[in-house]
Amino acid sequence: MLGVDTEIEAIKASVSRYFPITQIVVNPFALTFHVAPDSGRLDANFDSLRQELVPMNYVPSIVSEKGEVLIHVQKRAETKFRGAYLNLLLLVATIGTTSVAGAVNWSLYASVSFWSLESFALGIASFTVPLLLILGAHEMGHYYVAKRHRVRASLPFFIPSVPILGTFGAFISMRDPIPNRRALLEIGIAGPLVGFALAVPITIIGLFLTAADPRAPILGGGGEITTSSLLYGFLQALVPESVLDPFRRHPTAFAGWVGFFVTAINLLPAGQLDGGHVARALVGEKARYLSWGAVFLLLALGVMYAGWFLFALIILLLGARHPPPLNDITRLRPSRKVLGVLAFVVLALTFVPQPFIEVPTTTTFAFETTDIPHTRIETMAVTIPGGASSLLALNLNNTGNVPIRVRVGIDPRNLDIIGWAIRIHNYTLYGPGSAREVGVDADETVISLNVTEYATVRVSVVVPPIPPAMPPTFEIWGRIVDTDRVLPRSEVTVTVTVS
Repeated sequence: MLGVDTEIEAIKASVSRYFPITQIVVNPFALTFHVAPDSGRLDANFDSLRQELVPMNYVPSIVSEKGEVLIHVQKRAETKFRGAYLNLLLLVATIGTTSVAGAVNWSLYASVSFWSLESFALGIASFTVPLLLILGAHEMGHYYVAKRHRVRASLPFFIPSVPILGTFGAFISMRDPIPNRRALLEIGIAGPLVGFALAVPITIIGLFLTAADPRAPILGGGGEITTSSLLYGFLQALVPESVLDPFRRHPTAFAGWVGFFVTAINLLPAGQLDGGHVARALVGEKARYLSWGAVFLLLALGVMYAGWFLFALIILLLGARHPPPLNDITRLRPSRKVLGVLAFVVLALTFVPQPFIEVPTTTTFAFETTDIPHTRIETMAVTIPGGASSLLALNLNNTGNVPIRVRVGIDPRNLDIIGWAIRIHNYTLYGPGSAREVGVDADETVISLNVTEYATVRVSVVVPPIPPAMPPTFEIWGRIVDTDRVLPRSEVTVTVTVS
């Protein structure tokens, strides 16, 4: 074992190899070297010194204090790192939980049993694989850029969770201090940009799959829907058919949404998050103001979405203040500053203030005119020649967010006693890209509508030859059936003028 004096001389020799030394201060915690660096080579020389000392379990840092440049060298306790067994175990566990999440997402999307082979096979293919690709690419972006800067880092640790996501994401552990601001910026931004670049095409594919699939889900109630970020909303606008039903999302589109959501959270300029690294690299110690600003923003947004309280707590537990890199003197070049600004542009495009909204069940319908879409109708006035017949048409629209069954009937108000024949002739059921006519010819019928369907109901009215003394009226009524409560009946009053 080397003596203390020998160790000090070895460290001094390493420092003097890269920096002229003007003074040495020895204390129990560190060796401090006052140096006169070449400003043009300060960054390169310090990085060479770091690579020389770190294998010897010494960590150098360089600061500017009162006009002097100081290099502090501290002893670093040798740390034994675990093998890759834990990484592999967590990856297998996360594949399991995200496979279950994929089956849940597919069963909700396709209205099939969760226990079916279809749910697991297509759920894994459409949700688990793209989601893990995004998360894995994110962390490997950090890993490879860290290696490029000769900073040791662990392989990704995936975190399993429960459906509907199946994972809390992943992280890597930095096993060396970050050498300088450039490395801090590039390591911090690499993960979000790589994950973001993969999430964009996955989202587009998912939206096209949603628009191309004609199936209509059978929902059992309201439920939780996701809201769109600026970028996700823009991509939806390119595929408008993909948002016909807000509850219906292809699992691949949802995986892309999660990719954007994870990107936005990581890019918040707070603490040890990726955005915290970027902010610290851009503005130095002033990044603490951005960090606290992000925490207060999350606390304020927690009124809309309680999950933000948890994220704010995690940031506070990990530390809202970001430690400096070993070399905090060398500033970023303009090109690197542009890269840092790009990170916050991506944050603005992917952040969602209220990511999840709970929508209560609404079981409602409306009679509407066939002339002007989505215009409710309560009265109709028609003219029918005496001794003739006519077909009256009106739309029955599901205005709720769950499938319904509506009993539709005729209340003739005694017109049948004086020879009028009023019956439901038929109806045409319209869904996205489809139409199906159903014959009825009865006083009553039951029409089933899912959340994307409406029916055009046609009523046959046969008028006797003798005109009545007063304009006759009758009612077309509807009532929702198969519910756990009695819902009020809705009517359309029809007044007939006999010519």
